[in-house]
Amino acid sequence: MRTLKPFIEAATGVLLSVLLTACVSLPGGDRAAKSSESAASNGRDTSDQMAPGTPGSGNTSHPPPAVPMPEVSSRIATRFEQAVALLQEDRYREAEVLLLEITDEQPELAGPWINLGQVYVALDQPEEARRAFETAAAANPYNCTAHNELGLLARMNGDFEAAERHYLNCIELVPDDRAAYLNLGILYELYLGRLSEALASYRHYQSLGSEPDRRVEGWVVDLERRLGS
Repeated sequence: MRTLKPFIEAATGVLLSVLLTACVSLPGGDRAAKSSESAASNGRDTSDQMAPGTPGSGNTSHPPPAVPMPEVSSRIATRFEQAVALLQEDRYREAEVLLLEITDEQPELAGPWINLGQVYVALDQPEEARRAFETAAAANPYNCTAHNELGLLARMNGDFEAAERHYLNCIELVPDDRAAYLNLGILYELYLGRLSEALASYRHYQSLGSEPDRRVEGWVVDLERRLGS
């Protein structure tokens, strides 16, 4: 069972925004063990956090089109914060109960579906997780967390074509999403052996950051050596 941190650390001023739009940020660790949306081998995974109040990954210079913001009742907002707190304590079944209530009452909110999917990943219920992430993507197609999580599930299931499709869907909708480029590079390098495309993905990932990622910088050097480029 993987540990996880909710993709949101809720704050009153940004709750409506983060209920609808959030993408993964990047963890530490090595390529073989995980990608930007997968489990941390040691400690709590920070892959599902986002920069509060920002659409997309927090690294986008061209934000995706605004998604109409449904009204959220104060009761739903309070329950969502409670669910996030439970997830932070790894109390998955209790969080599931709250999230199911929220998604039943306001199915148009993408964020609770993503957290529900992450609960099911933690509980090793991949089909339930897939359905939750797909519902989140339908509720807000610009939610890259949903696409990245679906990519991870597909990759874990050995469906590399579907994993690639999910990452590319994210990039098509949010061209500056760093996590999708990192995940795509990992998929190309370690699972598909498409090294030149992996190198291009890593380079693009690096170009989108305010400063280079030292891990990925090492991967780029290694691939350049192997490819003679």
